[in-house]
Amino acid sequence: LILTADRPASLRRTGANQTTEQARIFGKSVRYFADVSGSVYPMELPFNSLQSGPVHLNIQFEEPLVGDNTDNWLSDLTISSPKVFDRKTPGTFYTKSTCGVAESVEKFSKELGWPIIAEDPLTFKNASSHASIFLTSKTIAEDLAPDTVVVIGRTTLSRSINSFIKLARKEIVIDPRMATVDSDRRADQKFLQLPALEVQTADSEYAEKWKKYSLRAMKMVADISTWSEQLIAREIAAGVPTGTSLFISSSRPIRDLEGFAVARDGVETFANRGLAGIDGNISTALGIASARSKTIAVLGDLGFLHDLTGLIHKEAINLKIFVINNDGGGIFSTLSQRGVDGFEEVFGTPHGLDPAAIATSMGISATQAQLIGELTEPIKGISVVVINVPNREAGADLLKGIYSSVSSM
Repeated sequence: LILTADRPASLRRTGANQTTEQARIFGKSVRYFADVSGSVYPMELPFNSLQSGPVHLNIQFEEPLVGDNTDNWLSDLTISSPKVFDRKTPGTFYTKSTCGVAESVEKFSKELGWPIIAEDPLTFKNASSHASIFLTSKTIAEDLAPDTVVVIGRTTLSRSINSFIKLARKEIVIDPRMATVDSDRRADQKFLQLPALEVQTADSEYAEKWKKYSLRAMKMVADISTWSEQLIAREIAAGVPTGTSLFISSSRPIRDLEGFAVARDGVETFANRGLAGIDGNISTALGIASARSKTIAVLGDLGFLHDLTGLIHKEAINLKIFVINNDGGGIFSTLSQRGVDGFEEVFGTPHGLDPAAIATSMGISATQAQLIGELTEPIKGISVVVINVPNREAGADLLKGIYSSVSSM
């Protein structure tokens, strides 16, 4: 009996993060398959199939399950009707366009004249710095609530920004992937490429509001002095030399870069998106570096450990890998699962290993160091720099404090 956890079916093919086609993934290798929504309703299984081959149940959840201290959970179960969602959402595809490279997006945004939120703040220097941080405040988000929002590409990882987008009366999406993999993307208007613009002069008062909140957030972020993953993200974003390629791994590092980097340009930034997994990050960084003169990669400790075999060939590539080591999956300490029984074994996943020693044993130059100076040192060959940070609980508390202080900016 194969039980797989899945996101709701309504998110498939919509560009939603960490959503893939798990239904019927085993094809004819199973005797029976059911795609079960999160609602509880009677389901009759062909139990005779259990005697003659594997059965696959793909269970959809709106949110991860969180345990509690009660044993009478069965009495709390309710039966509700399955959710019905309509794939035929409003919106028409338009294809009047320019090419969709970063330079074209920059030009498009300048012509539009609206405030910019960038998941990659190192590519768009005119973006509002720290938007994912100050938009965690409901008061600020409501003050900045837009009439219309334009989303270029897939939306961000940040819940604060995704919630902000939903405040808009009208959403316009521009993404060529809607023609193939994201064919069920929803919006009021949908473009496959950047359209030609005919817009009125932007609202200067509204733009000033964005600037005000961004500047206040910049001051707050600049004042962070506690040695932490957030401080490291801030310093890496500011200190990466112009002309360097930068790979940021999934999980906490990409979120910290989005939230704590001051917008700039001059850096070619990469990240694994879509399923946003921590597998293959070293190999991805090596592939990027193989076609460039100098590359920096920023990985979490689990992302590093999950792809150690990427280091075995020791190619003639100029790549410096920074490993942010908090001894486990730090991102989970920021979620509601924190503190439940079994958290450390299931979510925290402490490893107790020394990434520098592991890299050295594989013939890779490795050190444990603070960040200062390492960013500007020449990148020659493959090397690993391990940066040890406070434990995951302390990191989560710091982040929670930052979010709490936003409301009083």
